[in-house]
Amino acid sequence: MGVPIVKSCCYCVSLHTGTLTIGYIYTVWALLELTAYCLLVTLAPLGKDGVVSTHKYALYITAAVVSGIQLLSSMLLIVAAYKKLASLTLPWTIVTGILTAIFFVMCLTGISLILQDSGELLEVEAIIIFVHLARACISVYCILVVHSRHKQIMYEENEDSFQRSGKLYQAVSTRETFY
Repeated sequence: MGVPIVKSCCYCVSLHTGTLTIGYIYTVWALLELTAYCLLVTLAPLGKDGVVSTHKYALYITAAVVSGIQLLSSMLLIVAAYKKLASLTLPWTIVTGILTAIFFVMCLTGISLILQDSGELLEVEAIIIFVHLARACISVYCILVVHSRHKQIMYEENEDSFQRSGKLYQAVSTRETFY
């Protein structure tokens, strides 16, 4: 069983346009996240007494690195879409797949914790979990679109090389000629 293939993005645009759109949206999103985490790294680790919290610092540094990796893979996706290079779609697919799996695990863990807790902020926590779950589901669809575009580019490359290969050979006459 393989990954499903879609014919178009959102039932209205081509896979090429959808891949470009996904690349741009993920690039902007990763850039915003990276900026926010860099600000948090410099401003937020300070505790109430002015001491740097090592745990917060490590958390924000890790989040900034992940956002940086997402930013680089998203920019590669844009280049891949413009240049029609199937191999450059793979880093984005792998990074986004791993992050999506992590978001699903975080959502399931959060749901479990909410069901066990009877705190007052359950509404806020539930909204945060719902947003992350929606983001993970959207990411799965985006992965399907980019993977389908990857397969489409691979097919076009194979078809082009097959068409060019016929120009290398001269047609052989099938008629028998006797002299």
